[in-house]
Amino acid sequence: MSGLRRLACAAAFALAWVSLVGTPAAAHAGFVSASPEPGSTLSTAPGLVVVDFSEPLNQELSRASVTSPDGVTTAGELTDDMQITVALSTNVQGVYDVSWTTVSVVDGHTLTGTFAFGVGVAPGPEASGETTGGPRAGDVLVSIARVIEDAALLMALGLLLLGWLARRSPAIEWVRGGSAKALVVAALAGTLVIAGEALIAAPTPSLDLVVTYLTTGATGLLRLVRPGLELLAAVLAGRRSRWTAVFAGAALVTLGAAGHAAAVQPRWWGVGVEALHLLSAGLWAGGILALGVQRPPAGWRESRGLELLARFTRVALPAFVVTAATGVLRGVQETGGFDGLFGTPYGTILLVKIGLVLLMVQLSVLAWRRIVIRPGLESTIGLFVLGAAALMAAFPLPPARLAEAESGRTERQEVRAIPAQGELSLGSNAGEFLVGLTVRPSGDQFLIYVLGLEGPDDTAARVVTVELNGSNLPVAQCGVSCRSARASLEGGEIVRVSVQGPGGGVAEFRVPDPSSPPADSVLGRMLAAMEAVESFRLEEQLSSGRAGVRSQYLFRAPDAMEIRNRSPDGTGSDIVFLGDTRYLRQLPGGSWEAQTGGVPTLPVYIWESFQPFVGSRLIGRERIDGTPTRIVSFFGGDEQLPVWFKQWIDAQGLVRRAEMRAPGHFMVQRYHDYGAPVDIRAPNVGG
Repeated sequence: MSGLRRLACAAAFALAWVSLVGTPAAAHAGFVSASPEPGSTLSTAPGLVVVDFSEPLNQELSRASVTSPDGVTTAGELTDDMQITVALSTNVQGVYDVSWTTVSVVDGHTLTGTFAFGVGVAPGPEASGETTGGPRAGDVLVSIARVIEDAALLMALGLLLLGWLARRSPAIEWVRGGSAKALVVAALAGTLVIAGEALIAAPTPSLDLVVTYLTTGATGLLRLVRPGLELLAAVLAGRRSRWTAVFAGAALVTLGAAGHAAAVQPRWWGVGVEALHLLSAGLWAGGILALGVQRPPAGWRESRGLELLARFTRVALPAFVVTAATGVLRGVQETGGFDGLFGTPYGTILLVKIGLVLLMVQLSVLAWRRIVIRPGLESTIGLFVLGAAALMAAFPLPPARLAEAESGRTERQEVRAIPAQGELSLGSNAGEFLVGLTVRPSGDQFLIYVLGLEGPDDTAARVVTVELNGSNLPVAQCGVSCRSARASLEGGEIVRVSVQGPGGGVAEFRVPDPSSPPADSVLGRMLAAMEAVESFRLEEQLSSGRAGVRSQYLFRAPDAMEIRNRSPDGTGSDIVFLGDTRYLRQLPGGSWEAQTGGVPTLPVYIWESFQPFVGSRLIGRERIDGTPTRIVSFFGGDEQLPVWFKQWIDAQGLVRRAEMRAPGHFMVQRYHDYGAPVDIRAPNVGG
């Protein structure tokens, strides 16, 4: 069988496997966590959608976006080397679809995934999402080019080895060379490999993005130089230089250093084992590939043919031992154990590869014992081994990396300014920064929670100052989002928190009496009263600190709702829910479209999904639209999504005004027309 036909067989082998492994793996491959959680149902849209990953990300190529129920897609930005944040300035009811693509700086692999969450609507059984853990069609096409590159590079080393063995006394004249041609093929195929990997990583085909991929991090540069090393080795081979093997071996080392081995910790251990594995395989498997293209004049059982086999065996045996030992180590590094070996598509391919290697070993033993000498058959099986190895390299994350992603990223060790039961806490914002003020029970210390749209790293670097009744207080940084100050607070003081720099501002608090009574009974009555409401109107003003939107809501239990959203630039949307049908019109100039999906659960309120409430207090009284109300403050959510609330509640337990402060989500609502007749009709679709 010719070398070209063997390469074609290996390519067919890779394509056959795509039907078995090119399916999505279970969720959370590389994906650590998200806020809101995938599949969750919220009573209000989050101001920030935060997605955390397990490895440092390529900042130019990694991306995430959220498509809201009104059809608007909002792109995110990296706010941490392992985090992407999407800032939302909408509170539309419905299902929010999140999609993300990450390109690892560690090994250059591209990973994609999706999930969804609902606001006032259950997002459905598929909302927990999926991550593309197996190779996609593009990855398999790249792996075909990788088979050719790997085979050509190993064959070149094998040809160099046979040439050296043949020149030993007595010389064997009929041994074929051709390492220069093999290295040219390796360089061409390697160029296709790195170009394909770059195009898979880029959001759109672009020379600039390809260059970005190949010049970011050590793995990108190693990919870039590998075809150059192969081409330089080809030139040296044409000149019969002794340096040929050095540069061909260097190309093999860069091949291993820019793959999965780069993600093993410590890195030197993974890359070192992989480099030794490939170099020893170059001598053993490469030599077998080179034997497959040799044609002894009198056959392999003639004395000179047997002499070449004997010389090769003395090198191949120790090379095979090293290849096998390092292969076992690499298998353990990438599968993580028996579960990864026997319970995953990656492990299945590895088992097939092991079986093929054992078959090669059996043929080698038969040749060594002079029973069956079939170098051509053995080299053909070797190409299938390379096909399996190339397909394994196409997996974005092998099982061990999947397990690491599932275990999550180590959290920053810090004090968080999140209130506990019994503590008085108020929320506000300073520009685009969420600010929470929590007074400790002792009364002589208070904590300040600060978080901006640019994420924790930017927040940690900001200068935060505090004034108490016009006088500056010393401020200590107790964590990324935590500041603390000391003062005796008795109630009535004015605390001003200033966040310096772009997007910053001033948040002002009038401190209530720290001994103000709990409001748990008031909130309990409020929850019961609001749940019994049949209809009401609501005006809402929402801001992220950068952009704002005004909305009007009309609710009629149990399943009718009308929403009008208007932005300052004249854009917006109109949405009507009637049962399981949603009608949507984009403004300006859009026409009504109808969709069927989840049924909204009405009535729905912004505070519902943040129970149990923490630190509720009665902090004052005020008339709203002529109606006497009691002012209640409380905290909801958790460390992942902290939310401060303030409500103005009348004697019947109905909310007349509500304020919410959450990351990137600063909201004011006015409720009225409780129980009034409501007319919500289906709009004219297409009109």
